[in-house]
Amino acid sequence: MDIITWEPKDSLKVAELYANYEYSKDIKIIDEWTDLTGYRTFIIYETEDEKTYAASVFPFMGLCRFETFPVMKLDKFMQLAQKLAEKAGEEKPGAEQGEGGKTSEEIFQQIENLEKRIERLEHHSFVQQEDVT
Repeated sequence: MDIITWEPKDSLKVAELYANYEYSKDIKIIDEWTDLTGYRTFIIYETEDEKTYAASVFPFMGLCRFETFPVMKLDKFMQLAQKLAEKAGEEKPGAEQGEGGKTSEEIFQQIENLEKRIERLEHHSFVQQEDVT
């Protein structure tokens, strides 16, 4: 997805350029929107490689600013995440593996246990200090 912006003073140039512009056959335009408040367009497209993309934006370079975001339909992403999690031996997405193959849940449990140990050590240290005085 691209968010394309331009300066208000360049609106006529952008409109003229866009009116005569034809997308490459290697780019599949899914949809385009314009910001009704001005100076911004949103385009969702599919392309196979960066060369095709670069060629498509070249005529607008120096006139427009392009913010490009890789996006995917949420349902397709969730299916992909589930497959990747299963392949990695996980039961569900979101149970990320950390060092040593531990899930984030296991790591959080270890952190919690360490925090409890530190509290006990601090308490023990405090008790010892009281005994000394």
